[in-house]
Amino acid sequence: MDRKERTVLITAVINVLLILFKFWLSGVSGSIALRSSALHSLTDLAIGLFVLAGLYLSRRIRGSDPVRQGVGALENLIALIVSGAIFYVGIEIVIDVLAGTSAELRNLVPITLASLVTVAVAYVIARYKLYVGRQTGSPALIASGYHSQVDIFASIVVVVGLAGSALGLSKLDLAAAAIVAVMVFLSGFQIAASAIAALRQRRLLDLEGETGVTAPKHVNLRAVVPAGAFLIAGLFLVSGFYTVQPGETAVVRRFGAVVARTGPGLHYRWPAPVERVDVVASDQVRRIETPPTQMLTGDENLISVRASVHYTVQDPAAYLLNVADPEELVMETSIAAFRGVVAGESVDALLTVDKTEIEQKAMATAQAALDRNESGLRVSGVQLLESAPPREVAEAFRDVASAREDRNTFVNEATAYRNEVLPVARGDADRMRQSAQAYAAESLARASGEAASFVARQTAYSKAPEITRQRLYLEAVERSLNGVRKLIVDPATTPDTTDLWLPQPSGRRLQP
Repeated sequence: MDRKERTVLITAVINVLLILFKFWLSGVSGSIALRSSALHSLTDLAIGLFVLAGLYLSRRIRGSDPVRQGVGALENLIALIVSGAIFYVGIEIVIDVLAGTSAELRNLVPITLASLVTVAVAYVIARYKLYVGRQTGSPALIASGYHSQVDIFASIVVVVGLAGSALGLSKLDLAAAAIVAVMVFLSGFQIAASAIAALRQRRLLDLEGETGVTAPKHVNLRAVVPAGAFLIAGLFLVSGFYTVQPGETAVVRRFGAVVARTGPGLHYRWPAPVERVDVVASDQVRRIETPPTQMLTGDENLISVRASVHYTVQDPAAYLLNVADPEELVMETSIAAFRGVVAGESVDALLTVDKTEIEQKAMATAQAALDRNESGLRVSGVQLLESAPPREVAEAFRDVASAREDRNTFVNEATAYRNEVLPVARGDADRMRQSAQAYAAESLARASGEAASFVARQTAYSKAPEITRQRLYLEAVERSLNGVRKLIVDPATTPDTTDLWLPQPSGRRLQP
């Protein structure tokens, strides 16, 4: 292995480490531009390996024999496959850029500083290839060194994009990825064109022009820089478009001052840093749950309270500008509201029947505190999840609660017995009252009738005493001997000379 081959091999190993480092930085930061730069370095690695293979074959194979042609054809086919893979990678990068699927960028400051290392490494690789190429008179190494200089430019573009994102220009990462994608396409085109030219001329693949096969010219930095600047400016202006989904509200700020509030739809604003857009889910119901907190009741009892609070964003501008941590603010405000409400209630009210009223009071108190702080938040609901005594006295509280339940049971049973007995007693009283009234009416009517009968008899007696006396006697006898056979004896009959035989129903005769 001569010096040229060792140089390409050493730079290839360094390139592999550089690619792995870029992929690691991309995973840590979520940057599409860094991932695109790593893929571009892969193309530079592929070109370097093809140069190494070309140098090795040029040294080992001489003439135009069939073996040389067969090896060259295989090498050219592999180069075409590699170029297709490079084009596919470039298309994937373009799709990511157009879709704007860049993840939320993280750790921008340290990642930007670490990315400077990639620029330095790419510079060392390019300068090393150029130096050895000039020392050995190798056009392949010199051309490969110029190609590595494009990787320097790609790394610089990525560093600029990361620095801009760290300063608030979040779209610069996508712009840098787009520029690197153009470089990837150019590298793929260079490999594909060189392979096709070598197949036509039936020679070995020559990416760098050492064997005489005409290959595309290397990327001209003077042409790429204006194109890249134009692309960045275009993406900068296009980045002003933004969409607002249903249920969301966008707050537009110009140099920090709120200038507009926009609803759902497609809108445009001046790109950052002139104007900034923050989209807030204004219709989303957010929920926080307070931790169990011991509070003092109005009758000086300790009780553990845990609650769930639901809230929404009422004023997006105030929510963005006046609140640093909405969840923490709502939680602390809710706990303070419950402390104030619980301090005015008895422990029995908290443990039994007044929970709904306490929730309403706490919600009103929390909302008043949020309004005083101009938080832009509205509390939509408060629910007590737990209101229990401390563990040390929980058993005593349970005994009290059991006694209260027993009392309620006894009261309910007594109420049921009362409801059962009272209607029966009222019915009996009404029946007896009506019976007494009927008896009184009957007695009065009978007495009135007897009095009238007596007056009538007295009148008749005064007119005919004998006849009336006889009639009264007969009536008295009839009433007294009702159902008995009676014989009327003539008063002139003398009992001493007359025997009376009274027949019985059985036919026997009895002597009086």
